Order: sequence, then structure tokens, then C-alpha cells
Amino acid sequence: LTQTLGISMLMLLVVPLPSNLASAEASASFRYRLANFSGPVLSQWARLAVDPERNEVYSLNRRKNDIRIFDQHGMEIYAFGESFPSAADIAIGDDGDIFILAARYQTSTLHLCNYRGEQTAEITLKNIPAEFSDFRANRLAYRQETLYLADSDRLMVILVDLDGSFQRGYDLKAILKKQRAAGDEEAEKQFEDISINGFDVDRQGNILFTVASLFSAFRVSADGELLGFGRPGSGRGKFGVTGGIVADDAGYIYVADRLRCVVLVFDGDLRFQEEFGYRGGLPSNLIVPDDLAIDGEGNLYVAQAANRGVSVFKVVHQ
Repeated sequence: LTQTLGISMLMLLVVPLPSNLASAEASASFRYRLANFSGPVLSQWARLAVDPERNEVYSLNRRKNDIRIFDQHGMEIYAFGESFPSAADIAIGDDGDIFILAARYQTSTLHLCNYRGEQTAEITLKNIPAEFSDFRANRLAYRQETLYLADSDRLMVILVDLDGSFQRGYDLKAILKKQRAAGDEEAEKQFEDISINGFDVDRQGNILFTVASLFSAFRVSADGELLGFGRPGSGRGKFGVTGGIVADDAGYIYVADRLRCVVLVFDGDLRFQEEFGYRGGLPSNLIVPDDLAIDGEGNLYVAQAANRGVSVFKVVHQ
């Protein structure tokens, strides 16, 4: 990633100004930043999760190790987190249970909490196959009573039941090598030092992830079929440094670009539709956007750098 940033800094001088095309099938308008009664809540590249039943959003500020809950209007209603040092990611179950993944060095622990943030159980992973023995989770997602854990450095994902029992796993690096290198040793070298940047799971259980050094985003089906999309560049619809990724109920996929400071929108067939945000100091601008979350009402939450906090956009499909 460091090498990618160094190469891509040349793009900073040629980032285009925002444009609105009549043919776009998705548009977004800025609404507000997540706040409390003191004003916008500051955070640096927070991890985000949405409670789909209540349209509440959770923000994990990893620097300060605090978790804040905001209502459907973007106002803070509760906060906790002191009991979970090194919290790395967060996910919300169907009944409002909170799953917190803590990762430190080469170890990780998974905690189940109630709505007050009180731990009710520690989930222990069980029956992990030998090929995943080195697995160390640092990303987390939840879908349909299944926890999806990702090791971003090894590009591995495992699925476990809510009691921690292993269901199945994916070696995404091996899938990438097989699809893109096909036994070419020189071509395989580009996959040795890659890592996952953005990670999520859509409504159909497809795994979504981005790899910044490949300038690409990916969707992996339950049977392991991998589809990649995106091209490198500084122009509209191109990837600079990919970050967070998320999909809405209609199948549209949103990808944050940390370098170009935009969120790109793709349809269910992985075709580019629109982008929004752009670098700047206006409320509707973005500063190095990363993690994304979206609720059932089309509110897209975008975590940013520079203590900018989380911006909320209303997405409309035409």
C-alpha cells in the first residue's frame, strides 16, 4: 500500500472536478455528519455497522477505543467501549446483538454484547481446518446468523455459526492467483504482498473486498466464483487507492477511493454508474474516505480521515 500511495501521488494534480451526467442511474446528496449535542462527532477512519431493523448506525473509533450508537437522524444515543481494548471491527445481529472483534498482534477474540454494550459471551472459534491454522481475524461482517471473519493480511475469510463453529472458508489469494496468474510464476509475484482494504458481505452472502495495490474491487459468490471490477486511473470511474466497500438491498455496490476522495457506485452487473464526494472543505466533500455502511432507507455512511468523522449521504436510484 505504501508503494501504491507513492506511485499514485502523481494523480493528485489531475483529479477531475465533479460532474453530473443525466444518464447516471444513481445519485447521492449530502445530508449531515454523525453528531451529538456538542456538534459533529470526530473520528479517524472509524469502522461502521448498521442495525438493519432499527436503522441505527454504530461507529467504532479504533484510536480511542469507543463505540457510539446513532439513531436514524444521525444523533448519538449511547456510547461504550472501555471494556474492549484493541477493538478492530463491529457487526450487528438481526436481534440487535453486538459482535465486537478485538485484534492485537497475532491474536484475536470475538465478543457478544447486549444493547448496553455489556459482554454476554466470548465466542471461541471451533473446528478450524488445518489450512486455516494461521488465520488471524481483523475484519468482521454479519449476515443471516453467520459471522464472516477476514484475515486481511493473508486474504482469508472463514464463516462461522454464532457459537463459533466453522462452516467454510476461502483462500482469496489462492483464488486470485488461479484466476489471474494461471501458473505464471512472474505474474504470481504481484499477489505475494497484497492485503484486503475494504470488506463486507451483501444480502445474498457474496463476499465483497478491495485490494488497493491491484486497483480493484472483487465479489466472491458462495461457491467461490470471483469477479473483479475497476481500472486504475485518476479520472471519473477509475480507482486510485481503493478503500471500503458495501452493497445496498438493490444490489448496487459502493467503493470508497481514499486517494481520489470519492465514493464510486456500480450496479449489480459491476458497471460504473456514478461517483460523488470529491476532496475539499465543503460539507459535501470527503477527506480520504474509507469504511462504508448503508441502511435500508438509502442512507450511506462514509468514515473519513483527518478527524472528519462520518458523513451521511442519501442515495437515490433513478
